[in-house]
Amino acid sequence: MKILICKEGGLNNFLKLTRKGGSCFVLIPKAAYIILGLFFITQFSYADDLHYINMLIGDRSAGMGGAYTAISDDPAGCFYNPAGIAFAASTNLSASVNAFNKSIKTYKSPLRDINGKSLDWEQESSTLLPNFFGMVRKIGTGYLGISYAVPDSTLKRQRQMFHNIQSAFDNNNIDIYTININDSDETYLFGPSYAYPFSDSFSIGLSLYAYYRDMDVIRNQLLIFEQGQHYLSNFYETRRDWGLNPILGAIWEPFDKLAIGLSFSKIYVTSSDKETQSIYRNTLSEDYNGTNNILFTRTSFDNKPKFPLKSSLGVAYFYSSRFLLSGDIIYYDSIGEKEALLNFAIGAEYYFTEALAARFGLYTDLANTPSLSSMRVNQYEHIDIYGLSGSLSYFNKNTGITLGMAYGYGDGEAQVISDDSTIQDTETQSLTVSISASYNL
Repeated sequence: MKILICKEGGLNNFLKLTRKGGSCFVLIPKAAYIILGLFFITQFSYADDLHYINMLIGDRSAGMGGAYTAISDDPAGCFYNPAGIAFAASTNLSASVNAFNKSIKTYKSPLRDINGKSLDWEQESSTLLPNFFGMVRKIGTGYLGISYAVPDSTLKRQRQMFHNIQSAFDNNNIDIYTININDSDETYLFGPSYAYPFSDSFSIGLSLYAYYRDMDVIRNQLLIFEQGQHYLSNFYETRRDWGLNPILGAIWEPFDKLAIGLSFSKIYVTSSDKETQSIYRNTLSEDYNGTNNILFTRTSFDNKPKFPLKSSLGVAYFYSSRFLLSGDIIYYDSIGEKEALLNFAIGAEYYFTEALAARFGLYTDLANTPSLSSMRVNQYEHIDIYGLSGSLSYFNKNTGITLGMAYGYGDGEAQVISDDSTIQDTETQSLTVSISASYNL
């Protein structure tokens, strides 16, 4: 048995290092280069780091598409703009939200069968979780809040099989191609907030969230060829990040029916523990002599990921005691390979009666990656997402129940085949259904 070990990089990085004469000093069989292009890239398909608004937070705020910076007068304000909790309607508020999210991403025609028919590759993710809980209480002349939010959650459990796929070898196509995915990736925020009203029309607030990311990614791929050879790869990655996410905000009401909100937020990762492991076995090698050729790589990282500064400017117009309109402009600065971008959200709320309210929102979730070039390989996908949301709330004395929904759709481009400049058209859809309960005194 031959075991090859590299201390830096995963499988794809290992192959790139050997091509460039890097530090691994191991020769990869020529056949490995030929079939490498048959494999889906693993490192580009985790939780969605390529967008910033992966889940809407809160009950009332989510129904309004997240256009909440100039309102934020309930526990969800701890997340959007902590200054808003100083305008809470009562001295004691609490809210909890449970959400079910399902998303489907389809890559168009990355493979072809032996008859030349194009085959799509579809990834599904679904998760059910409590994605927000918060409380606000008046303490002296200020307002204290505590909240818990899950702004990003991915859970993939897939077993896919393709048959009779074209390969780069003459008279030796792929009889069976199997890919198994077992991914979980969640981001948690939890911590206190405080707001102080300087007057009836102006307040400032601060939230200090603890940030935690918990990720496990498992990818197994197997190709069995018509002439009996096979190619097997196993990829495993874990990541545990801890950090802080301070949010500073202010709200000003210059006129009786108009409010302006401004908030700043940035995640600082203080510790990061990441490890990858790859196992690769190829019996297509020209020098294969019946022994088990195994390549094993294992890498540990402690480099801390960086996040952009997020700035939100919101305006809310309270047309009447029953109807309001709000809008947000959200700016993220550039950082590393991620580009600067603007997202937008608009929302509306209308009370049919004191006991029944409806909300509607539109929002964007644009990609933070550059457009793809046909002259490059292994690029991050670029998909701009547009969404709509709505909710219906029923109030009875001191309690309220809200049923909400959000739908997002986007199309763009991706490269899902390693070291191949071919660009695939890609579309994504997501649906979130939530139910929440609130209580106030």
